[in-house]
Amino acid sequence: MNASHAKGSYVYDRNGKKYLDFSSQLMNVNIGHGNQRITDAVAKQMQEVSYVYPGMATDVRGKLGKKLAEITPGNLTKTFFTLGGAEAIENAIKLARIYTGRHKIIAHYRAYHGATYGAMTAGGDPRRFAVDSQAMPNVVHVENPYAYRCPWNSNSIEECGERAIAHLKRVVQFENPESVAAILFEGESGSSGCIKYPPMYLKRVRELCDTYGIMMIDDEVMSGFGRTGKMFGIDHHKVIPDIMCLA
Repeated sequence: MNASHAKGSYVYDRNGKKYLDFSSQLMNVNIGHGNQRITDAVAKQMQEVSYVYPGMATDVRGKLGKKLAEITPGNLTKTFFTLGGAEAIENAIKLARIYTGRHKIIAHYRAYHGATYGAMTAGGDPRRFAVDSQAMPNVVHVENPYAYRCPWNSNSIEECGERAIAHLKRVVQFENPESVAAILFEGESGSSGCIKYPPMYLKRVRELCDTYGIMMIDDEVMSGFGRTGKMFGIDHHKVIPDIMCLA
């Protein structure tokens, strides 16, 4: 489709045909296309300061940091700004490894975290197969708590959740907990389909992380900013991660 313009919930092609944008592009045009307040704010900022390097402060960056501190859960009050979701994941992995002094990252098979090498390796999406030879080392995958087709043939979503936690714990133990820097997961399943977390699953992941000193990284790039009915997907589970990735 060759798009000519967009307004509100609709995108128009070069022939004037109107399309309802069900996905809001890459799940990121939450407030609609052509929002005049956004257009005015971008134009105003471009006229004032169009670019600064990371070591320089601006009022607008400070205001955004304060706003994020107000809406993020718990004591998540510090923000590191990047250029997008995949880069946020890359930096979260880097921070977790530096902070813990460990190297392994555990993530779900059915997950998508971005298309840069590290983020693509962390995701279990089959599209990564084409570049497996370039994969980031020290990433370990585990099964999702997918109750509809539970890998452990459970009879209920609760039972599937318990078995998924037992599986995750075994993998952590087999990999040596002292080598695991972080467990990375999506706040709500995105590109891998509608895989709902069983009740208590993320709370149990939080407990497991606390037990072994592992960092909990929550990828809210797709599920954040109200897309699940709450501000962030993890808010449905009343759990506070160590790092939250937004875009």
